[in-house]
Amino acid sequence: MKAIACVLVLGVAAAFAQPASPFAEPPTPADIEAALKDVDSKQFDQALTKLVVLEKAHPNDPLVLNLIGACHVKKKDYAKAEPYFQKALENSPGFFPALYNLGEVMFLKKDYAAARGHFQSMRASDKRNELLQFKVVLCDLELGENDRAKKVMNAIKYPGDSPAWYYAQAAWELKNGKRVKAREYIAGARYIFGDKTALFDESFADLGYNP
Repeated sequence: MKAIACVLVLGVAAAFAQPASPFAEPPTPADIEAALKDVDSKQFDQALTKLVVLEKAHPNDPLVLNLIGACHVKKKDYAKAEPYFQKALENSPGFFPALYNLGEVMFLKKDYAAARGHFQSMRASDKRNELLQFKVVLCDLELGENDRAKKVMNAIKYPGDSPAWYYAQAAWELKNGKRVKAREYIAGARYIFGDKTALFDESFADLGYNP
């Protein structure tokens, strides 16, 4: 499902690529792709119209529930989003996309201490997840916990499987007023990872980081 991979560029939907639904009759790939195309083009109301229909047919499917929650987050309606992530987790405990997105809601609400705790707890079972490491670094920097941020930064694999190392370094440089150096790291990430940097650019935008 190519469209699911494309949605990885959306911060709140960072983990839409996932195993098939465990339920007997999951939504068809075509149904999901149709909604994801709307998400990718930022037509969130149009995506929700499709997803609500899918929810009626598959009320417990974690992918559908997570997608609905993600659309509400993109519309900045966090109160509507969270119950969908919670329901996804009730039906599929440990489901990474919904679990991640709950932390992302905290992050977007600028509750960095809570978001940091959430992402850190996720790392307990996935210590080398570069996205989680990156989000913890950002939370620590926003909390003024520079030593703690540096420790997590040093644990990110270089060059890694994602732009996480480069963007963590760029965030550090921006926080220390070194925009030129930050831009160098970002340019390096874009050269190596191409459009995979979009998710990380979005996190920077959410924080108002301006390289």
